[in-house]
Amino acid sequence: MLTLFDTGLCTRRTFLLSALLSLTAGGFGSSRYSLANSGSEPCVEPPWLRKTIVDRQAAARFGRAYLDSHPEYRHCRTLITDIERTLKRQDTSVSLTANADQTASALQRLLRKEYARGEVVSVAGWVLSKTEARLYGLVAMIG
Repeated sequence: MLTLFDTGLCTRRTFLLSALLSLTAGGFGSSRYSLANSGSEPCVEPPWLRKTIVDRQAAARFGRAYLDSHPEYRHCRTLITDIERTLKRQDTSVSLTANADQTASALQRLLRKEYARGEVVSVAGWVLSKTEARLYGLVAMIG
């Protein structure tokens, strides 16, 4: 076991390595979906997500409920890919790599269209558009 008490033996590299190991061994943050269920890479927040979702606590609660009933979406890459695919089908001029404001606006338009077409799911007794539920699942995984 690496000890950090003797500063002569602790280089910057060993400190960073031990910090990384302690984070991954003990879990990362309080979210139960963070590293373990997001595939091989950590779940990193896309820049457009903060502009799209305002109430992150409520979104995380709905997101956890959605992920509990849809385990196939417990991977960040799966959620982001599905959201981007749906966005491209509806608005071919915008992608998730565009300007964060443009992406957030396009996602808001997409949610309204999904509600109008009845493309919804029930989550914890609430009716959400499919993409909205997936966005909330992403918030839950990011923490």
